[in-house]
Amino acid sequence: MPDAIAIPLDFWQDPQGDVLLAYSERECSIYFPCWDADGNPANFIGHLLFEHAVGARSFPHEYLPYKIEPHKHHSYILRIPESSFVHEHIEYRKRCYPNTRITDVKHYVVVGHDIYHEILADGFTASTIPVKDIQDPRLVRLGDFS
Repeated sequence: MPDAIAIPLDFWQDPQGDVLLAYSERECSIYFPCWDADGNPANFIGHLLFEHAVGARSFPHEYLPYKIEPHKHHSYILRIPESSFVHEHIEYRKRCYPNTRITDVKHYVVVGHDIYHEILADGFTASTIPVKDIQDPRLVRLGDFS
């Protein structure tokens, strides 16, 4: 089982909430409901924007295939340092696009309740979106914002 490194987030992801992945050639984002400091639904959702994403996959599984090092973070995403997903991507690029430069991507994992998403990207930025600014119906369905 590969090791995973927990990267803390500055906001508290609802551990029982869903995580929505939006992935295309031009965007890779994950959205999720959050809690406030008291463990109640927050007035914002979390947004992770992955930079130069080159791959994504999702699994509807409760248990991760990664061993997470001990930590005390309320909210985090994972980085997989020795990743077969990265190696597969590099081999594909070498085989199919031998004359292009291969970037040094990182393997990230974002865990939700009974689902997790894996992303290959250069990095990510984490931010929040106030509930009052949410208009996308997919994002509204992430939580009870009434």
